[in-house]
Formats: sequence, C-alpha cells, structure tokens
Amino acid sequence: MKKAITLLVTASLFVLTACGANGGSSNGGSGSDIIKIGLAAPLTGASAQDGESIKKGAELAVKLLNDAGGIDGKNVELVAEDDKGDPKEATNVATKLTSNKDVLGVVGHFNSSATLAGAPVYNKNKLVQVSPGSSSPKVSEAGDYTFRVITTDAFQGDFVAQWTQEEGFKKVAIIYEQTDYGVGLAEVYQKAAESYGIEIVGSEAYTAGQTKDFASILTKIKNNQPDAIFIGGLYNEAALIAKQAQQQGLSLPFLGVDALFSDALINLGGDAVEGFLLPGFFNVDSDNEKTKAFVDAYTAEYNEVPGTYAAYAFDATNIIAEAIKNNGADREKVQEYLSTLKGYEGVTGVNDFDENGDVLKNPEKLIVQDGKFQTYTK
Repeated sequence: MKKAITLLVTASLFVLTACGANGGSSNGGSGSDIIKIGLAAPLTGASAQDGESIKKGAELAVKLLNDAGGIDGKNVELVAEDDKGDPKEATNVATKLTSNKDVLGVVGHFNSSATLAGAPVYNKNKLVQVSPGSSSPKVSEAGDYTFRVITTDAFQGDFVAQWTQEEGFKKVAIIYEQTDYGVGLAEVYQKAAESYGIEIVGSEAYTAGQTKDFASILTKIKNNQPDAIFIGGLYNEAALIAKQAQQQGLSLPFLGVDALFSDALINLGGDAVEGFLLPGFFNVDSDNEKTKAFVDAYTAEYNEVPGTYAAYAFDATNIIAEAIKNNGADREKVQEYLSTLKGYEGVTGVNDFDENGDVLKNPEKLIVQDGKFQTYTK
C-alpha cells in the first residue's frame, strides 16, 4: 500500500513540477552519472530535531526526483553533512562540500550563524547554499551564492508587529534566544512594534539549548505587566516558557514567528500553548494540490506528518534541481538561474528571489486551538 501511494504521489508531483518549470534545457553537463546535491544541517546538537526534519524533506525530494527519472536521466544523490548548528563546524562542512566537485548546490544551513559562517567558503568556490531556516537579516548580506526559502526576520517581525497592533496589545515583553537569529529577530520586532505605537516593557535573553528554568525571566516580565509576550526563539524553549508561565499564573497571549510552527510546540507545551499566534507558510491541511501530494508522500514514507522545515527543505532541494535541469550541471549556472528565479510554486508558497537571495512570499495567520494549528480569524 505504501509503495502504491508513493508511486501515485510521485507522478502527481512530477507533473506539477514539470508544469511549473520555466523552460529551457540543460546546456551543461557533469562527467558523473550522478547529480549530487549537498545537505548541511544540525543532525546532532540542540537543533537536531529540526535538522532531521530538514534531512527527511530533502531525501524525499531526491527520492521523488529519481522515481520520476532523475535529471536528464541521471540519478540525484544527497550528500548529507552534520554542522551541529555550530559556526565553526559549519565552515568545516562548507569546505568539505565545496571540495566535492560533483556537488552542484547545497540545501542548508539551518541556523543563521551557521549560514553566515559558511557563506565565505561557498562564495569563494561558487557553490550555492539555499537555506531552509536561516531568517536573520544579516543573511541578506552573505553574498551572491546564498539564497533562502524562508522569509527574513525583518519581514516576519514587521508582519507580527502589525498583527500585535491589530489585536490591540499596547505593551509587549520580548523573550529571545542569545544567537544571531534570536537577537536579530528581537531587534526587528521591537523596532517595528515601536513604529506601530507599541511599548516594549522588557526584553530578556536566554541561552538556546541550555536554559531550562525561566522563572526569573518570567518574574521580571510579570512585574512589567505586559499585554502580551513575543518569543524570539524556537518551539522547544517556547513550550517551556509557556508551561512555566502557566505555573506562575501568568496568563498572557504569546506571539512568535514561523520558527514556532511545529507540532513539537504542541506536543511539548500541551494546553499551555493554546492561543499562540504566529505566521505560517506551510499548512498540512492545505487544499493546494502540490502541498497535498507532498504531505501524502511524506506521511507514507516516514509515518509522520511533515513539519515546516521539512517542507522548506523539500522546496530548496527541488529549486536546486530545477536550476540544474533548466540551466545546466554547472555551479555558476545554478547560481545564475536562482538569481532570476520568479514564480516557483513550492509546497511553502510561490517563491521569488530578490537581489539579495531573499525569498518573497506571504504567510497566513495561525493560532494554536484545540491542540492543533488552525487558520486564525478574529
């Protein structure tokens, strides 16, 4: 039954991808009979759960590509490397992947600090990295060979700040992780919120993957009497914060960005995360034909529902494959194709890259309600 479902979905996704191609033919070629795409993700460490999700999304994309005949008759192979979410290790991984001359593009990195650390290596060796999770504004300046399928924190920060105003919240406290990602997100949200007339009544940092006790942070915030709390971090700490806030009797609305959009937030936080507000670019219950086909294929392959980062990685892998298929098996030609990419319909929306390699697409508003993510309507 699993094989039958996979074959059906493969055909569906192949037809949709072919219809969405921009045309043209490969004008280059690799001496190898295999097309290699790299993967750089935190397969161990604090972000390992996200890294595994990214790996599964990319592996599924490769499997479906090969089931549909590969690229110009050549099979696609994923070369996966573990950057541990660490900038120093990310540089090592980037060096290793760029040294493999058969690798024509890289899905990764996930953590913004890792993407920034690897960027000089990718630029020097003219190999693109397409990040499924790095949203720091600093990534916009990483160079011509860095792209991302996730929107920037600047975009999401402004989106959520405007939403905060629409909800009538006058005073907001910020809790953020002390990383490039968290600091950048907190800064852009605060700036945007203040521009909408919202007062920031406290901004507290924690160490990602290490801070487990948020009692002192929550006590400070409680004393400042905010109307809501904005979280600039990932779902694991967000769930802890919500549960400990509940234990302290601190009943406030929480807001965040799409980094919180994971079933793990609900599994870890339980009823404490009910009412969380956040934007989302991937909805497993979407009526979109391509998204439904992806969800079916992923569920059949892994016996679990895909998360946001699996979807981003699926899109990133297919975008690199589209570049190779349409512009040739050459690193510089892949970059040329991506630099002008417009209108690629993926499972996370329609993807356009701007001059900085940043993706442009609009989210929907989501709320955690009755133990699941649902479309938010006021």
